[in-house]
Amino acid sequence: MSMKKIDVTHSVMDRVSRFEARRSARWLAVFWVTVLVLTGSIIAFFFRAFAILSERQTWDVLEIFYQDREIISEFWQDTAAVVIAELPQKTLLLAVSALVLLAASWIITRQRRRIVKRRLTELAKWKKRSNNT
Repeated sequence: MSMKKIDVTHSVMDRVSRFEARRSARWLAVFWVTVLVLTGSIIAFFFRAFAILSERQTWDVLEIFYQDREIISEFWQDTAAVVIAELPQKTLLLAVSALVLLAASWIITRQRRRIVKRRLTELAKWKKRSNNT
């Protein structure tokens, strides 16, 4: 009696490749959504800070100072103090915090991004090989 030989490797590898593709795609989606949300937050906070400075007419004060450069060169510390006092510190702090979070997440996920990239490359090779047979 001869038994029929069944190749299980192809079906198992097919399942494994689909699982890994879903897992990698999910991780990439979460990563890029996080990056986009943090980038959007940074841009929104800086636009809000710019709007606050416009409401406070800080740009007009700087323009007046700019017209007489001797004032700025002579009293640059006072000029800097005025600008710093006018800055929306909470908004800029939130923007800087989001920027730090973005940089930290980019640095922390560097190794994971390499792994996912390599995994997706290998999955693409396997899929191409398995479709050709």
